[in-house]
Amino acid sequence: MWKKLMLFALALMCAVPLSGELAEAAAAKKKVLLVASSTDTLVLKDGKKDPTGYFLDELAVPTMRLINAGYDVVLATPKGNIPVMDQVSNNVGLFYGSQEALDKALDFVQHDPVMLHPIKISDAVKDGLDAYAGVYVPGGHAPMNDLMQDKDFGKVLRYMHAHNRMTAFLCHGPIASLAALDDAAGYREALVSGDTAKQAEKSRNWQYAGYRMTIYSNAEEYPVEKDVLKGNLPFYVADALQIAGGTVVHAPLAHGNVVRDRELITGQNPSSDHMIAEAMVNALNEQQ
Repeated sequence: MWKKLMLFALALMCAVPLSGELAEAAAAKKKVLLVASSTDTLVLKDGKKDPTGYFLDELAVPTMRLINAGYDVVLATPKGNIPVMDQVSNNVGLFYGSQEALDKALDFVQHDPVMLHPIKISDAVKDGLDAYAGVYVPGGHAPMNDLMQDKDFGKVLRYMHAHNRMTAFLCHGPIASLAALDDAAGYREALVSGDTAKQAEKSRNWQYAGYRMTIYSNAEEYPVEKDVLKGNLPFYVADALQIAGGTVVHAPLAHGNVVRDRELITGQNPSSDHMIAEAMVNALNEQQ
């Protein structure tokens, strides 16, 4: 009899909702910061301006997977604006030929509250980063503009690194990891100018130096420059990570590739969208 009563009491205790700090801690583990660029134009090496933004599949596929796994997603950009989609990515080929999958992704970015109510990265920092279990940055060329030199995003990265929380980037997104540098803006300037001495100076003490990682490769970039951009990029993202001390590895062109090293998860290209989605969910679940 007493045994039954004790079991009943334990069941009641388990059924009581968490309160105070325990409830806040449980909620914090369910929140992921989705970070995107505020820009819509990339300036090429010759000064030509090319439309840019996030790649549809790279943002929508992992984000919808996180939501389906029970995580709350908060979108943040440097300016707090709704990020722009690169129209090149409105392509059924990036969704394995499935028009249904493409339409679902478009519906998400056009109508979901997550996408319609972004905050500033600075506000995420001010409100407290302990609320987030992890951070994710999709690609498209846009992160080469602002995210890689955004001081507030640098604070986000340093916090996540210090607390060993999942930090994920896809395709060109890993370039934003350079925001953690002491002088990320100076490093970007050195990359654009081709000043190798300044590159070496400004890339010191990167928190991800020595990490294994991947990013869109130079070999993948060349045909994009020729057939899509019709011009040369201001610098190559893979080179930028290697100069800063990253151990950059690549799979063959257009093959999905995800690399995980400690808290850092990186994906090479659009073909890695589903792979990185699963890797993020697994990493987040391990942190519970």
